[in-house]
Amino acid sequence: MPKQISGEFDVRREAELAVERLVQEYKIDRAAIQVVAAGDDNSAGTVPSGADRDRETGDPEESATNGRIRVSVTVDDAMADKAQEALRQAHGT
Repeated sequence: MPKQISGEFDVRREAELAVERLVQEYKIDRAAIQVVAAGDDNSAGTVPSGADRDRETGDPEESATNGRIRVSVTVDDAMADKAQEALRQAHGT
């Protein structure tokens, strides 16, 4: 039976690393993975990094870093623990 495993990330790069680990190490189809803002607002995470750090204005209304990022993956029972571990190792909560 398919399960949805999710993790939330403060840093966009960590969310990206989680996705790459799921795809490259565990051979999970990218189509089974969703990356979305964890809240209602569009977001690149809560901690600026890379290009997001350079773009920060200090104004929370204009900031791309105004919420967490959720990575969700749909897997079968046999892959559920590995998927959860991949998200955890990338610092997802």
